[in-house]
Amino acid sequence: MITPSTSELLRPLQIGSLIVPGRLYKSATSETRCTEDGFVTDELLEFYEPMARVGTPLIVTGNLYVSLQGKSAGRQAGIDADDKKPGLRDWVQLAHGGGSLLVAQLNHGGRQIGKSAVAGQAPVSASSVREPMLGTTPRSLRRDEIPALVETFAAAAERARDVGFDGVQIHAAHGYLLGQFLTPHTNRRTDEYGGSLDNRMRLLREVYRAIRRRVGDDYPIMLKINGTDMLPPFRRGAATADLVRVAAVLQDEGLDAVEVSRGIYESWPSTILGHYKGFIRTHVTEGAGRDQPRYQRMAMLAAAPMIERAAEHLAPGGEGFNLPQAEKFCARLDIPVICVGGFHTTSGMAAAIASGRCDAVSAARAFIADPYLFDHVRTPVTNAPVCGYCNGCIARHGGKPIDCYVEEIRVRKDLMLMVDPTPRSATEFPANPRTAQ
Repeated sequence: MITPSTSELLRPLQIGSLIVPGRLYKSATSETRCTEDGFVTDELLEFYEPMARVGTPLIVTGNLYVSLQGKSAGRQAGIDADDKKPGLRDWVQLAHGGGSLLVAQLNHGGRQIGKSAVAGQAPVSASSVREPMLGTTPRSLRRDEIPALVETFAAAAERARDVGFDGVQIHAAHGYLLGQFLTPHTNRRTDEYGGSLDNRMRLLREVYRAIRRRVGDDYPIMLKINGTDMLPPFRRGAATADLVRVAAVLQDEGLDAVEVSRGIYESWPSTILGHYKGFIRTHVTEGAGRDQPRYQRMAMLAAAPMIERAAEHLAPGGEGFNLPQAEKFCARLDIPVICVGGFHTTSGMAAAIASGRCDAVSAARAFIADPYLFDHVRTPVTNAPVCGYCNGCIARHGGKPIDCYVEEIRVRKDLMLMVDPTPRSATEFPANPRTAQ
C-alpha cells in the first residue's frame, strides 16, 4: 500500500543529468572489505549486493582514496590507479544490475590517518595541527605540492567516469583533507590557502574545477560537506553560514548536489551520535585503534567509561539530527540538498522531505542493519532489522569488515537475506545508468 509517506520517498529527483527514482539513498560507509592494497573483493560486493538487489535508488561508495598518501584506513578501497578499474567496474555493474545508481566518493584522509600508507612519510594537512584522536601530527602541505594533489582528484574522477560510475562525490566533510582546509582550527596557513573563507575554500574550488574539466559538463558532481564541525570550546570550527556559502559558490560553478553531515574526528562523537557503551574498547581492540601506540591505547581504555558516559549525555542523536543545518543549505541553494543523520523510519524520512528542510535523505547505519531498507519503505514488513545506533559497526572501522555486530539484529538480517541467499555475479549485470533524456 502506497501511503503519503511512502510516496514522498518514491518521488524522482533530478541530480544533474541523472533522474534518481527515489529520495532515500545509501550514504557512504568505510567498508574495510577490500584488499590491503585497495582492490575490490567479492567480500565488498557481497555487502552491496542486497542493497542493489532491491533497487536502492542511489548508493554512494565508502571513501575511495585518490592517492596512496590519502589512504586513511586498512582495507580501504582505492581509485588511485588504473589497475583498480576492473574491480571498480564490477562494483558498478553490480549496482546497475539491480537498478541502483552508484556514485564514487573521492577522498584524501589528510591528518586523519593513523599510520601513513607511504613508508617514511608523515600525513599531510593544511597546517601542522596534531590530531588527538589518532595521535597523528601531520606536516603542512607545501604550496608547490598542491597542483599534484588536485590532479589526483581529477584523475580519480576520470577513472570513475570511465568505468561507469553515475557520478562522483567530493568528500569535504568529517575532517578529511579538504575539510581541514575549510576549518580554521586545522587551517592556520598564511598563504593564499589560509585565513579568509575565500582562501580556505580555494583548494576545494580548485579540486572541483579540475574534476569538472576532466569529466565534462554533463557528468554529475556532488559534494559532501559539514553543516557544523561541532568542535569543542576553544577550537574554531567552520561556521554553518560559511559552509553554506562554500556550497553556494560551488553551485554557481556547476555543482549538482550537496549532502550535509557533521563533525570531525577531533569532535568525536559528533560525526556519529547515538550510543557509545563499549565503543572505545571495541575501537582499540577490534578497529583502527589497534594500530595506535600501546601507551595511547592504554590511556584510551582507562578513560573510556567516563568519556562514553559523557558522550551519551552530550550527543544522544535522534532521527534527522542534521536537519537544522540542512535546512539552511536548502534555503540558500537551488540544487538538491541531501541530509544524512540517524534516519531509519519511513515517517521520519518523509517528514524531513515534505517539510522542505531537505530534498532527499541518506542513511548509512540503517542500511548496515537492513540492506533492504528501501524495499521495506515500499513494502513495510513487521520483522525487519532496525539499527539501534550502538555504533559498534563504526568502532570496528579499519579493523573488521563493516557489518552489524549486534547479535539479535544480525541474526534477523541474515534470516532475511536467506530468502534470496545467492548473490549474482557482477559479470551478469549490464552497465545501464539511468540518465535524463
